[in-house]
Amino acid sequence: MLAKRAMIGGTPAFAKAKTFVLFGGSSGVGTTTVCHNLACAMGLAGHRVATIDLNPSNPGLAELTGRTPTIGIDELLTGRLDLHEYLVPGLAASLLLPTDQSSATGQWPVAEVDRFIEQLMGLGRHADIVLIDAGNELTPLASELWRMAQLFLVVLNPTADAITAGYERIRSLHGFSPRKVAHVIMNRASSDSGHLELVAGMDSTAGKFLNLAIESAGHVEMASEIGAAFHAAEPFIQRYADHAACKSIQRIADRLVQMSLSLSQSPASRKAI
Repeated sequence: MLAKRAMIGGTPAFAKAKTFVLFGGSSGVGTTTVCHNLACAMGLAGHRVATIDLNPSNPGLAELTGRTPTIGIDELLTGRLDLHEYLVPGLAASLLLPTDQSSATGQWPVAEVDRFIEQLMGLGRHADIVLIDAGNELTPLASELWRMAQLFLVVLNPTADAITAGYERIRSLHGFSPRKVAHVIMNRASSDSGHLELVAGMDSTAGKFLNLAIESAGHVEMASEIGAAFHAAEPFIQRYADHAACKSIQRIADRLVQMSLSLSQSPASRKAI
């Protein structure tokens, strides 16, 4: 078990996929929508990307894509098949793992979570980047994802309640396993919402009390057309390609791809940041 734990802080040499986790700072901030559309943007650009739904509260990725969940999260953690055997084709160069919600959230044995984390780190044969929708609940699995992810991105809305809830979740996760950096994606923002100032405020507080840097990975504008894309089971970024929000999603996707390349080239890429 100690040998397994030693691996969780960094990616073993055989696993080339970079694991980026998106976690909701509170419920209803749009984490699944952002995660799915980022993956679609990467896939349309020709990158090998896999999206895995590990939100225990609802089958969000299945609903967004109009698919039946491949497997439940509880079964996924206890299953006999390797993780990659549950992946299904998505848009362009992307792969999907749409799961059903969990009935045993927070009750997963540590050994099963460890085994699953090892499989995540071994997906490099199938994807260069793995995007994980981790929901917004503070579960043992979320804590392990915080520990092992090369990038941990907290999705927020630019409201006082969402910022406060997001910071509290970051504080709790950081207490479980300290990181150097966490990133924020501000969803449903506008050019005058002051999202950079909000992130700067979180960074100042986290630096003072947690010795943690919080950086902005970008913002996504409010888009009323999201609902129409959802009902059509079509990625927003494909259906409304000229929308300002799509341009923002593309910029964030491009930035994450560049960050994944820098992780590949850096000696520090073996460590979560």
